[in-house]
Amino acid sequence: MPQDTGYVLDVPYPHHFQRESTPLWLSFVATALGVAAPDITRPYSWCELGCGQGLGAALNAAANPRGRFVAADFNPRHIAHGRELAQAAGLDNLEFVEADFASLAGMAEAQGAQYDFIVLSGVYSWISASDREALRRCVRHWLKPGGILYLGYMCQPGMAFLSALQRFLRCHGESAPGDSLARLQAGLGLLGRMAQGGAGFFREQPAAASYLAAGRREDPRQLAHELLNAHWESLHVAEVMEALSACGCDYLGSATPLENIDALSLPGNLLPLLQELRTPAERETFKDLARNQSERRDLYQRGVRRLDEQAHRQALLDQVLTALPGAPQGGGIVFDTRIGPLQGQAGLFGPLFEALATGPRSFAELARLPALQGQTGLISPALQMLAWAGHVHPLLPGQVAVERCRSLNRVLCEGALQGIDYGYLAAPSLGSALAADRLQRVALRVLLDYPGISGRLLHETVRTLLADAGGAGEADLERRLRDFEAVVLPRWRQLGMLDA
Repeated sequence: MPQDTGYVLDVPYPHHFQRESTPLWLSFVATALGVAAPDITRPYSWCELGCGQGLGAALNAAANPRGRFVAADFNPRHIAHGRELAQAAGLDNLEFVEADFASLAGMAEAQGAQYDFIVLSGVYSWISASDREALRRCVRHWLKPGGILYLGYMCQPGMAFLSALQRFLRCHGESAPGDSLARLQAGLGLLGRMAQGGAGFFREQPAAASYLAAGRREDPRQLAHELLNAHWESLHVAEVMEALSACGCDYLGSATPLENIDALSLPGNLLPLLQELRTPAERETFKDLARNQSERRDLYQRGVRRLDEQAHRQALLDQVLTALPGAPQGGGIVFDTRIGPLQGQAGLFGPLFEALATGPRSFAELARLPALQGQTGLISPALQMLAWAGHVHPLLPGQVAVERCRSLNRVLCEGALQGIDYGYLAAPSLGSALAADRLQRVALRVLLDYPGISGRLLHETVRTLLADAGGAGEADLERRLRDFEAVVLPRWRQLGMLDA
């Protein structure tokens, strides 16, 4: 970890993708909030600041043919991988830029408004105050009027406990031998022994002990970037909102749809107290306290473009949604939220599940369902809840990039045979990506060359490829492949990932 930067550079950040980074998702949530997002049926531009190894940018570029995508990072290793990925997949609408944040801010000041969407996923909490200011300068100059900013960051009060652990790990790591992963493991091991030994901090902060236990199941490369940087900080939402207001950006809501529905995301007895508050900053701070929020995914817009009632209604009616693999076929549902389990009414969610099980449906079609008459006002929040839970997703309007997505997916599936954990595949009809484990990616690699193969022959081919790649020990392979063919593959075909 070079001392002149304070950032982890010797270990690459793990491959990652966030659905919240996609133009369609951002537009979908903005529409629910009654805001006009940039028109993604026409050419638009998108920029990611702190792109890691570039998987997210590549998936976005492959699945969104009308967009121009630019992804920036200061780690040469990250940018080199992103460029290789884009070249291998033939993504001519994606550019990678190697630059630190101060240099990017200088570019932004020179270029002026360039982007309809700017996304930052997590890095905002892991950098110095001066680099955060540089990123805000990028937003101030690069984001177009009406453009959307997505900002993910660790926040107070849910992450307040982590500051002490992070500072200890950073301090301990400076004297420990080995690379960042070795130093991280040494520090976590020592903290674990402290917790077992009854250290007062862990007695008073049980969330810290839970975090350590969960950390053992996380990718250590992500934890190294999260915990060993010199400048880690969990942020107060009011301060973030104030800083972005100075950049001309107003807070819209959360990219996590559930958090925009107060009645479902806050304890019921706190709702009257929330109504006493007037400013967005105090309301959001109140919500963070009520949920003990640890991570925020905020949406901002340069010059809020509110839809009037008629335009909002029409924008909702025009949306088309589809069920995702594994979505329930009918009945009610239980949502697992930060405030506990929430029971979704069968009378509302059942008809939605049943309709979407037969294929994509527009909001207008769902509103005409006889079983939902008298509940039209509940359809939008219900769909937002289902999208948040991963059961449904909006469909990309207009042209989809089937061949571009398959080209990238072929590269990602080859990675599965080489031990590279990309973990996602491009879904052209969604303008997004879906999680896919190694077995599923190997199966798709076979099907891209032999789309008619199925059953025993598919199973034997996948097993042989896994064995050749050192993955013969995949657990419960036969059952998982049967489930893949029965549940996942039909949806993938429907979404354009394979021919139907």
